[in-house]
Amino acid sequence: MFDALQITTAIAVLLFIGLICSWIGRQIKLPDVLLLLLAGILFGNLSYKGTPLIDFPTTFLSSLAILALAMIIFDVTARLRIKELDTFSLKALKLITIFTVFILIFFAIAAHYILKIDFWNSLLFASIMIGTGPEVLFAFTEKTRAFTLLKLESIFNTPLTVILPFLILDLSTNVSSGVVTDIIEQLVPFIMALIVGIGSGVFVGIILFKIVQHVYAEVYSPLAVIVAALLSYVLAENLGGSGVLAVTALGVFFGSVYVKEKVTLLDIESVFAKTLHILIFMLAGIIIKLPLTSEFFIKSGLLFAAYLAIRFVCVYLSFRDFSKGEIAIMTLCAPKGVATTAVVFILAISGAPEIVIDTTFAFILYSIVLASVVSFIIARKNKKDFEIKHITKHNENRHTRYKLNH
Repeated sequence: MFDALQITTAIAVLLFIGLICSWIGRQIKLPDVLLLLLAGILFGNLSYKGTPLIDFPTTFLSSLAILALAMIIFDVTARLRIKELDTFSLKALKLITIFTVFILIFFAIAAHYILKIDFWNSLLFASIMIGTGPEVLFAFTEKTRAFTLLKLESIFNTPLTVILPFLILDLSTNVSSGVVTDIIEQLVPFIMALIVGIGSGVFVGIILFKIVQHVYAEVYSPLAVIVAALLSYVLAENLGGSGVLAVTALGVFFGSVYVKEKVTLLDIESVFAKTLHILIFMLAGIIIKLPLTSEFFIKSGLLFAAYLAIRFVCVYLSFRDFSKGEIAIMTLCAPKGVATTAVVFILAISGAPEIVIDTTFAFILYSIVLASVVSFIIARKNKKDFEIKHITKHNENRHTRYKLNH
């Protein structure tokens, strides 16, 4: 039995620790997600009188994951600049298409042989690995075309991360029950989920635009933005569409239209999204119960290496005109985010194989650590290059003044 006061106390403690971790991450120029996960893992291994120090009911975890997914995606897409979409969207979509095909084929084969799981679970695991986390990548401040493409890719592939695993689950159920439906019949629900999702997001976006544009109120308009993000997700899901795609469409729509006091509205909404961001990643760290065996780390490490190799090939095929450094950055910076975490929460409750859940959590940790290290190295290099350039320019100016004086 879960006591309400215990749950409230645990939430307050996690938010306090998470706030400190986020502040530290900002000070040392690292994504706070890494520190939040590590803090969560630490709390997950603490116990009191033989029981976990922090524990939550599964329904609460799955609901919180969905709530965080909706709010964080809206926060990211609403701040996306349309100019970036015009410049890089086709290139990002090209990478997503090639990467999705390669992951569903080659990574699924690697997962089948390395993890010793059946075809459907291999395909399920591969579909979860398609997505990257926009909320993680947007923490990187580098403004290069490589990072811009990575951010766009993470926004565009998030709906696939959420839709494909459950589509594969439905398909595997039909096959296991002996009712192999026609391929076209399987594509129809998928296409309808996309259409309903986009339609729901735009519909709620129009209503939200009318409200905040003509009836702006200092308190209620920011609240309307938060409610609209949740409502678009719920509406799409209840109509059989994609809630993630609905929130994405709402965010892009809201970000592209002129709205009075938009900056203020998004700042207030961002506080709520950041709160959920802290909770969801700390809870992910608490729930992570990686098998501390050499066999698990060897298998998951080999599989992660295979994942990076596949991603390198896909990035190279998509951007042959890019430099080696840019290709390396786009290969290594593919962190898993809240969408992957939310899907794993739901799959864990649904009874997915433990090896798939554990390995997915390991991938979340591996990918975020790797992306954080790469981002830190790049930031240090850029700072050093800037200092060298500044010193060189200063010396040139001194030399010029010396020549003029003499």
